[in-house]
Amino acid sequence: MRYPTIAALLGKLFAVLAKLPEGEGLNEAIWISAGFLLLAVVSCLTTYFSGLFLGSAGEKMASRLRMAVFTNIMHQDGYYFDKPGHSVGKLTSRLASDAHHVQGAIDQRLSEVLIGISSLGSGILLCLWWGPFVTVVSLIPSIIFVTFKIVMSNYLKKRGMKDLQSAEESAKIASEGIENVKTIQSLSRQDNIYANFCSASAKPHRRALIRGLFQSTIYALGLCFSGFNFSISYAIGIYMVRDGYTSPQILFQIIEALTVASITIIAAATYFPEYLRARLSAQIMFEMMNEKPKINAMAETGTNPTINGNIDLKNVTFSYPNGGKHLTLNNISISVLQGKNIALVGPSGSGKSTVIQLLERFYDTLNGFISIDKTDIRQINVPWLRNVSAVVGQENMLFNLTIKENISYGMKDISMEKITEASKLANIHEFIESLPEKYETNIGNKGTQLSGGQRQRIAIARAIIRNPKILLLDEATSALDTESERIVQDALERASYGRTCITVAHRLSTIQNADLVVVIKDGKVIECGNHQQLLTRKGLYYRMVQKQHMD
Repeated sequence: MRYPTIAALLGKLFAVLAKLPEGEGLNEAIWISAGFLLLAVVSCLTTYFSGLFLGSAGEKMASRLRMAVFTNIMHQDGYYFDKPGHSVGKLTSRLASDAHHVQGAIDQRLSEVLIGISSLGSGILLCLWWGPFVTVVSLIPSIIFVTFKIVMSNYLKKRGMKDLQSAEESAKIASEGIENVKTIQSLSRQDNIYANFCSASAKPHRRALIRGLFQSTIYALGLCFSGFNFSISYAIGIYMVRDGYTSPQILFQIIEALTVASITIIAAATYFPEYLRARLSAQIMFEMMNEKPKINAMAETGTNPTINGNIDLKNVTFSYPNGGKHLTLNNISISVLQGKNIALVGPSGSGKSTVIQLLERFYDTLNGFISIDKTDIRQINVPWLRNVSAVVGQENMLFNLTIKENISYGMKDISMEKITEASKLANIHEFIESLPEKYETNIGNKGTQLSGGQRQRIAIARAIIRNPKILLLDEATSALDTESERIVQDALERASYGRTCITVAHRLSTIQNADLVVVIKDGKVIECGNHQQLLTRKGLYYRMVQKQHMD
């Protein structure tokens, strides 16, 4: 009602001002001025509180959406992250941008839209009461301009979604370039990355220029709307006043009320593309939030049995979601007794690391089953299964925290004594004590302040402190030099003592003392025995050992 009320007060004020030279209407003019003051106070309060409440609601809703989506991502399994649309860059972009888009639909602009709609609706009703015929005539140019603005805004919104899709490739190149900047610099490929980024940015740039032309047209028409509307409405209104259809005061009030309300709607029309984008982003976020994992990483269901460490793989068949019909594991069977050290060896891509991922239950088998102590792992609670096992891989993720926090990561109320004991078993305690800040030393992002061997030993300490019944070693020494490998291998032998240990090895010299060596090729077990037995058979294992000796 703000703008129709202003128009009514202005109409009354001009009529009263015409009487002042004759000495009449002074008190009436003062009351009209007081009406303007009251309207200003009410408008100020309503605008302030609407912006405050809507802004607060938008922030809270965006926060809840972001937290809900992030929580659901943390529940997901390997199948989820193997999907092309679920790369790290895209998921983080969704968390950052989509929640912001939803928030953009509930802020001060929504208040302006509501004010515009209420002003236009109430203005039309009031104007119809003042003069129905004049109102209908004055509405025609407003309807044309408002309709054109909304149609153009909707077109720009649809075009904007295609613009976002065209910009994804350049964002992907930028993300990969920044994340792997050291590798790119070491290979002197900066010019190549720059050229790729420029090439990927060319199409979004062209589309942005065209979008700018449309936006400039809409903005220009919005600015000139009031002039066109006044020109047309008053040109027709003059003849209406002449022919007695209305009075000058009523004509002014109607045109002013409708024009100002229409300007508000046109200005608020920029909100509608935001609303459409927010609706699309909300739909995407709700889909992400409601996507159910095949294997819930934080499930409360399942049993929590006492684990001793007897592992059985029976006729296991498995292929990765993106692997098509290729079987990574083909009817494989392996038995591991409690406390034994089993080594998995074979050519690259034969399925060795896949066994580790299946034991951690990032995936489920297609056929066959995996059991621990005669219990199918699909019946075991997933967090419990992962708590009683620990993985040390080739590239272990360390966090931008202190050494103490990295070793005890994810554990509560761990004493310094246990951290020190785990560090000693991992053969890293003396190095830590040599540092100025000792266990309080921050190791930087991904542990960049440490060498590869030091990072591996901290990862081993992180595994040991959990006192796992099952220790899974996935080529834990393959990326190290000879000296670091010797130190880490010594730490691994200490860590594996008394535990069921499955070692995936590339360097065969590290698994010569294993209780059992399983040779895998093309997803099948082709040889099985200890080191000496396999050398005697002179099969694939023998040829692999000979080749490494020659290298």
